[in-house]
Amino acid sequence: KLYVWIRLGILMKNILLFPIIFAFIFYACSDFSGNEDAVEASLKPAPVTRNNNNNNNDDDDDDDTPPTRTYYDLEGITFGNNKFVAVGKSGVVRTSSDNGTSWDNGTSGTTRTLYEIAYGNSTFVAVGDSGTHLYSSDNGGTWSTGTWSENDRVTGVAFGNNTFIGVSIYGKYVTKSVDNGSNWSKKAQGIAVYDVTYGNSKFVASGDNGAIAHSSNDGENWTNGESRTSTAYLYGITFGNNRFLTVGASGWLSYSSDNGSDFTALTIPLANTLYSTAYGNNIFVSVGYNSVVVSDNDMSEDPILKENSYYFTDVTFGNGVFVAVGDDEIIYTSTDGDTWTKVYGKP
Repeated sequence: KLYVWIRLGILMKNILLFPIIFAFIFYACSDFSGNEDAVEASLKPAPVTRNNNNNNNDDDDDDDTPPTRTYYDLEGITFGNNKFVAVGKSGVVRTSSDNGTSWDNGTSGTTRTLYEIAYGNSTFVAVGDSGTHLYSSDNGGTWSTGTWSENDRVTGVAFGNNTFIGVSIYGKYVTKSVDNGSNWSKKAQGIAVYDVTYGNSKFVASGDNGAIAHSSNDGENWTNGESRTSTAYLYGITFGNNRFLTVGASGWLSYSSDNGSDFTALTIPLANTLYSTAYGNNIFVSVGYNSVVVSDNDMSEDPILKENSYYFTDVTFGNGVFVAVGDDEIIYTSTDGDTWTKVYGKP
């Protein structure tokens, strides 16, 4: 019996030691530190590093694609109060206070296309689709809607003699505001022009089939001028060095030194359609479809085609710099119309 009890004692001792030995072995083979989550993690595969270069066609990498942004076409630009302000499709507004080096977003409050913009009396005024007339007194940051009831597209706007004048080639009329863009009235029904500018106490506009119209500084009554063409559409006009210069289809350029009554045609420099022109640094710079043309300030020499690779819709001048805009929010700067630097837009 004694022998039997001794054998039973040894067996019970071994049974009690077995869990202790097993726990010791488990602890030695794991990183368990008293946390059940850590134990579970130690039993899972190690993390896998994803390749975000998207160099393969795996569907699993679709969510690694960098976020994209929308680039809106820019249609118009002007300068005022040491600020460049550009406008365009879907009501986009871009502003720059450092000569075009960097650009900020403005809030127009509309999704309509804005075609042109002007500055005067500490106010920016932009015009566009469906009779849109907007005005901003905070350098293009925010905008208010001017009172206007017509729905025709307005494509040009200018400031002079405390008056803003807008033009609509589609409605064939002139719009006028004498309170910094707050309220507008219709003037001069029957004028089919795309753009308008101010100089020497006169508004001068250019447009459909060589149309030229000029008015005294109140913009009330308009008289037809002679552009020397009855076929070319004249899309842009500006004033500088006591001359008006208008540009248009097939590289058309003509100038007037008698306040818009008579225009002289310039030799066409093999340019494509020109949409806009601006004066500064003693030269006129005209831009358009794959064309940048430079003319001297007195028109004594033929214009020169400087570029045939840039597509710009509008150009302005301020603080010694020409700034041109175009599709996909491209913005370029130049001091001479020859060398251009891209400062903004779609890569």
